Amino acid sequence: MIKLAKICGISGAIVPYMFIVTSIALSPWFDIYDNALSDLGSISRNGYVAYVFNSGLVISSVLVSLFALILSNLKRSWKFLAWTSLLLINSVSLSLIGIFNEDAGRIHGITSVMFFVTTIILMLVYSYLSWPLNSPHIGALALFFGLLCIFMWFVEWPWSNVAIQESATAIMASIWLILVSLKNV
Repeated sequence: MIKLAKICGISGAIVPYMFIVTSIALSPWFDIYDNALSDLGSISRNGYVAYVFNSGLVISSVLVSLFALILSNLKRSWKFLAWTSLLLINSVSLSLIGIFNEDAGRIHGITSVMFFVTTIILMLVYSYLSWPLNSPHIGALALFFGLLCIFMWFVEWPWSNVAIQESATAIMASIWLILVSLKNV
């Protein structure tokens, strides 16, 4: 089970990028300055390529959810449950972005905001718990990433949409998840 958890955590952090990069390559209209990543998941706008993007989010969600559930079961401690529960919520919200793509309307925006907000909260909570978890270095990085994400989302940038902020937040969360997967299992 330990090996499966590690594989799920690392794969869940890496897999979505294969789908995102493929979606971008198949979407010549996409501009990182003028679009949100979710634009790639709009069936009305991006046709069959939207299924590539949305599938990547759902597959990643399943892998990260398995990581969180397995780790919670293996460690059986409040220190782990506190952040793995948040990771599970975060992961489910990622899948909801793909399930309720932009064509679904307002629910898509709600699930997107939920994902990015829980990503930041998750890293900050992990940072707080990092000493009792015996991973202060990863905790310090999580604190830095969490604060940097907050800064990125609240600063006014010269571009017109949020793909850059979404990408940066996702990359930081993925780096954190890989480190946590390697450390805790």
